[in-house]
Amino acid sequence: MLIGEFARRVGVSTDTIRFYGKVGFFSSSRSENGYRHYTEKDIETADLIASGKSIGFSLREILAFSQEMTDGVLDHARAQESLQSKINLIDERIASLKRVRKLAKQQLDYCQAVEAQELSV
Repeated sequence: MLIGEFARRVGVSTDTIRFYGKVGFFSSSRSENGYRHYTEKDIETADLIASGKSIGFSLREILAFSQEMTDGVLDHARAQESLQSKINLIDERIASLKRVRKLAKQQLDYCQAVEAQELSV
């Protein structure tokens, strides 16, 4: 498939696909007219990039995992350690957001109480 269709299928821009290609994620072949062609394996790689980014991995980390998986030499212990580290970071962010939410709710409650008091006067 050509880059436009590939970009639509994975939900990113063609510029993003080109960037990922330059970084080393895709080894797209080119036809005689110079067009790049992408495969179903490239879609799997794009899905890996999206899920890795959503977890918080850098492109460099995702590329290393991707290459290790492709080469069949993935260090599972290191992958588990990296994933646990991301889980810990996510848990910290959740706790922080819960604190911020609590403060925002307190302010909202205060504003509503003041407003109710003003309306009753």
